[in-house]
Amino acid sequence: MKTKNEILTALGGTGEERLLLAGLLDKEQTCRTRGYLTHTKFLSMGERAKCMEAVRLAGASGHALFWGGYEDAERGIYLFYPDYLDADSARQAAPLALLRAHKSKADTLTHRDYLGALMGLQIDRAVVGDIIVHDEGADILVLEDMADFIMLHFAQAGRKHISLTREPVESLRAAAAVEKTGSGSVASPRLDSVAALVFGLPRKDAQARIEKGLVFVNNLPCSKPERLVAEGDKITVRGIGRARVTAFGGTSRKGRLFVEFVKNA
Repeated sequence: MKTKNEILTALGGTGEERLLLAGLLDKEQTCRTRGYLTHTKFLSMGERAKCMEAVRLAGASGHALFWGGYEDAERGIYLFYPDYLDADSARQAAPLALLRAHKSKADTLTHRDYLGALMGLQIDRAVVGDIIVHDEGADILVLEDMADFIMLHFAQAGRKHISLTREPVESLRAAAAVEKTGSGSVASPRLDSVAALVFGLPRKDAQARIEKGLVFVNNLPCSKPERLVAEGDKITVRGIGRARVTAFGGTSRKGRLFVEFVKNA
């Protein structure tokens, strides 16, 4: 178990990271000493990884969890819960609100339209979680204490009129999963080789994106191009998409390894 200062020294590479981790550790201490649920704001995938490691170093993993309103959420909050709650109860008590944006059937709105309009309200990106676009509009997860403000002021996205209703988080509409299957061969199951194949990138481009922290494996950043990918691993390339390796099997006459995968279309 590390002290707060030791964790900040080990993980806080920038001033922003130190502030993030200091706030996280303060939330954990408050939960432990005062006995009530505490939480962060919404975290990006990179922030989540930093916080996860800080929680591990602090020895607090037993009463902490990441939750974004549904399994496999990209953005979520870190929850610290007291002894009288279990993980499921903590998720149910999470201070999240679901706002459903309704649009005209004739209008086409994208994730960027909704997010851009929300940021136009001059609110912090960290109070908004995942935005799940569907045929009727979008389901937007936000922090509970910002829900009323957004309900009052959010009436237009992409220059199109929308209306909002507040719904139980449990009624979240999962995005229609449109997956495309693919296959190919790689010299080895290295992350740079697999990412290049799956996302149609030059290998040097894949390497550069990995080294810049833009590639995630199973929701955790990976900066090592040589990391070996296994069956079932999920790969996310920020700004491009997500994929999952479904199988490795057999080799070509030239010794290349065959790969099968599915990715978001």
